[in-house]
Amino acid sequence: DGSTAPAAVAAYADLARKHGMTPAEFALAFCKSRTFVPSTIIGATTLDQLKENVDAFSREWTEEMEKDVNEVSSRFPEPWRTPQRGGG
Repeated sequence: DGSTAPAAVAAYADLARKHGMTPAEFALAFCKSRTFVPSTIIGATTLDQLKENVDAFSREWTEEMEKDVNEVSSRFPEPWRTPQRGGG
């Protein structure tokens, strides 16, 4: 379909594993590291997910993580865009 979203998701999931986190922990730690984000919404539906989500806020965001995310972001700058027939 031309979308880069699956490859971008896989790259970010690989980064999470590289840094010893689940993708959810990595995403929440990233959000917490943004000084302009005043709060983060979690979507836990089980106690295990809730624990994972809450534990993510104790993770330290490192310069290496920032560098790695920037590298993936440069490869997939707009992964949500899906080419549409006719240009839309």
